[in-house]
Amino acid sequence: MIESSGPSSFPAGPRVESLGIHPVKSARGLSPRRWYFDARGPILDRHWMIVDASRRFLSLREVPDLARLVVSLRGIDEPRSRQSCTLDLEFDGHRIEVFASDDAPSAATLWGSDRLVIDQGDKVAKWLSERLEREVRLVRHDPEHDPWTQSDPPADNAATGLSDGYPVLILCRSTLAKTLGSEWSPRRFRPNVLVGDTDDGVEDGWRRIRIGDVELELVKPCVRCIATTVDPDRGVRNDAEPLRMLKARRTWDGKPTMGWNALVRTAGRIEVGDTVEVIETRTSDIEFSPNA
Repeated sequence: MIESSGPSSFPAGPRVESLGIHPVKSARGLSPRRWYFDARGPILDRHWMIVDASRRFLSLREVPDLARLVVSLRGIDEPRSRQSCTLDLEFDGHRIEVFASDDAPSAATLWGSDRLVIDQGDKVAKWLSERLEREVRLVRHDPEHDPWTQSDPPADNAATGLSDGYPVLILCRSTLAKTLGSEWSPRRFRPNVLVGDTDDGVEDGWRRIRIGDVELELVKPCVRCIATTVDPDRGVRNDAEPLRMLKARRTWDGKPTMGWNALVRTAGRIEVGDTVEVIETRTSDIEFSPNA
């Protein structure tokens, strides 16, 4: 079973502080020591999602309790392919194993796009419905049947799993702390790669970076929504924070932003402690008002 990494202690400099992999969309993520990234992003990231009775995806926006759904992967150490594996789910001490179903693809809706997914069966649907107190089903992505690509121009027709639209999300801890204060956990922003030991806002000037074997292109600031107001441990929505502060302090095109969406230009492994090498820079158009 994949184990999460402990606290890191590396020399000063732009290095990977932690990795975040979210097998089930909006559920609690994993923090492995190393992971493989291909053109679709981290392997098995957002590979499963939960849909409602109308087959529309559910997220923390509608169901904050999803933050309490604990996920682990059984039978793999460092996956190098998107073949499904056994999924273990836990909610308030109740557990279930989910074995990959090979049922025929069926339709589901993700942000207005019709996607073809594989339903994971009645047993896990009943288990999740009881705990989330609504009728839901678990589905998984199958690239063979669902070769979806993101039409947003900065995405360059990137293919993803069941993420909101981009393969990778990068976040720098110093920018988060400078903007909102150190009390706000990076987990609220669900980065795939959390970078430590940088000047605040430095990533706004990165265009291409190399981490380990992986070359990434930062293409668009990540616009934030009400999901950031959900406590990642308790699954409870706060009032307006930290989204209100983001709207006042850090914006792009008038929208609250934190972190960068990125494309994988060279596949490979990223490991906690890897150095971030800046290959190409850009002029930042992020607006930052720390005293707002």
